[in-house]
Amino acid sequence: MEQWIIYGFIRTLLVVFLILAQKYDTSCKGNVWPITVHIISGILLFIYALSYEKLNNFKSANYSLLILSGIIVTYLVIISYKIIKISPNPAYLRIFSSIEMIIILLLSALIFREKINAKMIIGFTFIAIGVLILTIL
Repeated sequence: MEQWIIYGFIRTLLVVFLILAQKYDTSCKGNVWPITVHIISGILLFIYALSYEKLNNFKSANYSLLILSGIIVTYLVIISYKIIKISPNPAYLRIFSSIEMIIILLLSALIFREKINAKMIIGFTFIAIGVLILTIL
């Protein structure tokens, strides 16, 4: 099995744990949960960077894009947390991930000339139908 698939499975299990923990943990009020978790994550990522990354990798980074991405991630964390907390089912957050996949596929094809085959079109059509059924009906 390819390494990215193994990482995908591990990521899926971790995301499931985090979504359920956010939904059903009642010990934190307001946005304390995502703020605290991301502070801890930031500290651990900083330690990881000091241990495994080369300084030159940071020097050549596009900082304006990184700052913009950091601002967007901040809003995404807060919005995702609110969706998880107020939706009837925490799995509803992932409905929007399906829409993201469709948009990424289309933009990748239009902007970066990625190839789209019939299997992809059929699969993404089923995803779109599933999203419509879950959100509209």
